[in-house]
Amino acid sequence: MDGIEIGRIARAHGVRGWVKAHVHWEGSDALLEVGAVWVELPGQPGAWRDIEEARRADRTVLLKLVGVNDRDAAEALRGAGLALEREQLPALEEGEYYLCDLVGVKVQIAGELYGEVVEVRTHPTLDSVVIRTLAGEFVEQPLAEPWLVKVDTKAGELELANLDGVIA
Repeated sequence: MDGIEIGRIARAHGVRGWVKAHVHWEGSDALLEVGAVWVELPGQPGAWRDIEEARRADRTVLLKLVGVNDRDAAEALRGAGLALEREQLPALEEGEYYLCDLVGVKVQIAGELYGEVVEVRTHPTLDSVVIRTLAGEFVEQPLAEPWLVKVDTKAGELELANLDGVIA
């Protein structure tokens, strides 16, 4: 599936087949509003799974997937990615973007090409991108002021103010 990963299954919750899911954006209600989600374990083919029930639990979402009826079946889904089609997600406002849209954009500093985004990392307090520099090195850059000047996913560009925020 060529969708957008919105979270991961952290673990089983209880004994009746519920799973606890961590969503990448804590404020997302997407899993509460759809009838099915793409579930994919690393190294295995994914599949659409119908959602029997979903509810918030603090910063996570509890999911009851159809056919997952006990703790063992729920635990077998630990670590699975949860994805939706782009059309299932809320429309973006002007200037907004999904983090996954940053992968592949060119990174510039003061108009000079610096590298390309190859990965997005979500941390508890801030998101960052991994950049492959023109020299072939991999560095991590927080997506925050004062380092981030401009993001234009349509043009495929991300502009940094300087290298002060870069973590080698």
